[in-house]
Amino acid sequence: MKVFLSDYKLDQVLDFSDLKHLFSHFANLTEIDVSLHDQEGSEILTYRVNPEKSICELVKEKQSGCNMQMKYAGLKSAELGEPYIFQCGTMVKCSVPILFEEKFLGSLACGPVLLWEADEIAKNDLAAFANKYDIQKEKAEEILGCVKQLTPENMRSAAGMLAVMVSYMCKEESIFLKQRAKITKQQDRIADLLAEKRVATSSLETIERRNKFKKYPYELEKELIAFLQTGNSTNAMQILNSILGEIFALSSGNLESIKANIYELTAVLMRAAVDAGVSLSEMNEILKKVTIILADETQYDEVCLLTTEVMEAINQVISSNRFTKKSNENLINAISYIKKHYREDLSLDTVAKNAFVSNYYLSHLFRDEMNMTFSDYVNKVRMDAAIKLMKETKMSIQEIAVQSGFADASYFTKTFKKYHGITPKKYMSLYF
Repeated sequence: MKVFLSDYKLDQVLDFSDLKHLFSHFANLTEIDVSLHDQEGSEILTYRVNPEKSICELVKEKQSGCNMQMKYAGLKSAELGEPYIFQCGTMVKCSVPILFEEKFLGSLACGPVLLWEADEIAKNDLAAFANKYDIQKEKAEEILGCVKQLTPENMRSAAGMLAVMVSYMCKEESIFLKQRAKITKQQDRIADLLAEKRVATSSLETIERRNKFKKYPYELEKELIAFLQTGNSTNAMQILNSILGEIFALSSGNLESIKANIYELTAVLMRAAVDAGVSLSEMNEILKKVTIILADETQYDEVCLLTTEVMEAINQVISSNRFTKKSNENLINAISYIKKHYREDLSLDTVAKNAFVSNYYLSHLFRDEMNMTFSDYVNKVRMDAAIKLMKETKMSIQEIAVQSGFADASYFTKTFKKYHGITPKKYMSLYF
């Protein structure tokens, strides 16, 4: 088969400390030397049963061709997909490939061993080989007398056994790296959201002053639940990331505060899942992960990973068990229309017509499902748009007001202060 080289290095994938223990147990059990080689054939790690009586140990500083031979053997074993036995001087070695995510990372070598008895021909061949590297004949014969003799089948079995153990180590690391990638992706998404609100926080006073005006986004939870219960996973995950961004921003890096807010969020979503028809037994596994999030020993990276897994799991069980609530479908139609037309002169009547419901029904829908009035929600959407303009542009307050859907700067300032507790100008000085 075609061999593809991995971009990873051996020490990025394998724990050399664990590998040393594995090599020592393997070598002591089989009485065969074992070594680890990179893609170029260079020896990275080795365990020799008797280093003083190892021909490889004696010539490794002099034998420049060893690396080339090990490189060829490693690639050949990867190409064949099985252990590859090859001649090494007067003896033989066996190479097995190390594959990480189906790409060639390096190789393991077992040996050298003899596949025949140490007769006079073998002794003479080894003596000639040793003489080339200034090794005394007596020393060469002593070495030959210590070499393990195996059948080809036993040699392959020994190498295969070692390869299975190392492959398991690679798979474990692959899972770990995928988790790390998942953590990084989640952190990147959160970082993007935090960037919209981040300012230099050189003192505790600055943090406290900023947090005074921050509010946990309960209205986003309502939107999130509505999207989840109607199967709109894409929008649900977008809103979820916004909520997580708010949680991390509100917590100012305090891990315990982050855990508490995430736990509160998961509790809300789990209740929504049960409302959507998910059985309590289906929620048990999710609940176990939520419990781990709260544990004292759970660190920041683990919180990010577990949060992602919990949210995805809740999303999945709701999607697979949900019954479509007509009220949520109508609410989503109204929300979608508002978010698309917030710059226009929106009225309850206009939105109701486009959501195909009555004014009365839509008004109660916002109160019952979103815990706010229709007008409050429209203003909330416009506030979000205004803050985005503050961050991304250098517009004046008047321009921001118009672009956000407000008739004039005066009404915009009044509404903004009611919603955020401070004026737009003050907000910009604190955050941007």
